[in-house]
Amino acid sequence: MIWLILYIALLFGIGFHHWLRHRGASLDGFVVYDRQAGGFSVGMSLVALAFGASSVFGLAGYAYQYNLNALWWTLSGAIFLVVLAYTFLDTVWRVKGYTIGDIIAQVFGDNIRLLVSAVLFLAWLMVLAGQIIAGGNILTQLLGSEPLGYALFTLIFAAYSLLVGQAGTVKTGFLQVTVMVAGLALLLTLSLAAPIGTEPRPPLNLRFGFDEAFTFSLFLGIFIPVGLSYLFGPDMYSRIFVARDIASARRGLLLASALIVAISLLIVFIGILAQDIVSVAQPDLTLQTLVNRFFSGPLADFVLVALLSLPLSGADILLITTGTLLGRDVIVHGLRVLGRAPDDAAQVWIIRGCMVLAAV
Repeated sequence: MIWLILYIALLFGIGFHHWLRHRGASLDGFVVYDRQAGGFSVGMSLVALAFGASSVFGLAGYAYQYNLNALWWTLSGAIFLVVLAYTFLDTVWRVKGYTIGDIIAQVFGDNIRLLVSAVLFLAWLMVLAGQIIAGGNILTQLLGSEPLGYALFTLIFAAYSLLVGQAGTVKTGFLQVTVMVAGLALLLTLSLAAPIGTEPRPPLNLRFGFDEAFTFSLFLGIFIPVGLSYLFGPDMYSRIFVARDIASARRGLLLASALIVAISLLIVFIGILAQDIVSVAQPDLTLQTLVNRFFSGPLADFVLVALLSLPLSGADILLITTGTLLGRDVIVHGLRVLGRAPDDAAQVWIIRGCMVLAAV
């Protein structure tokens, strides 16, 4: 429990420090961090977003099933980030928008933006729900109560996101990635050292390429949808909009691409090693099964907190993205049409209200 308290204290400490220095956040400050994030911060927040709960838990499970071919679940995203960095990144950043809806409005007009933003809000709300389920399940293991676990997880990411907005996602990105990598590295080390019976550990059976299990059609079903979600995802564009300039945005995309590949290798090797260590009822439970196999007491709590950083790292960004899509692109646009256009301060409160709605 002490690790959970320390982790929450660090998150809120970062948030309160920013809030004390920037009270009364402007629309730019709340939604796009006043467009002042450097390349490192952009990259860290992209990595934190990319390795949400479904990416990591799912990736380890896919490695348990498909060996090195599981890399395509994140490698496709890393490739498309590089494509984005060297194709239309300049055009996207120069819009200086708040959501992907601002780009759509420039091309197709405000009415199409209203429709697209409403659809994206509903779609990304489902993604946010997945993060809440994953985080709630982890805290349920720590606290022993499912309602308390779900409520506490939602309270954690919603509270600091409502307090400081996009600053919270930018400033906590490095912390969340560090905690995640520390937990995964510990899990990999123990997996390498784990006995698998009386026989010496055989060489790893590594496979990469098409086979009976990993077919070309399965590859296409992964590569194209995942890659396009990185290329056109509203949450990904929210990382570009916080960058101070095009060079910072490009460095962030390239840094994130490299780190996504490196961390993916770490997770995939854990999944492959797990084949000889544990039997899992469902592949996406591979990491949790290994944690239960290796850890107990305070060390188990530390690893669970490291796993908790996975859904948290994406939930805050998704919450602000969905809140801005509904609040600014739909509600504020509707008020403008009615001749009741709110000022920037009112827009921040409308977005906060939509974030609360999305969280509950």
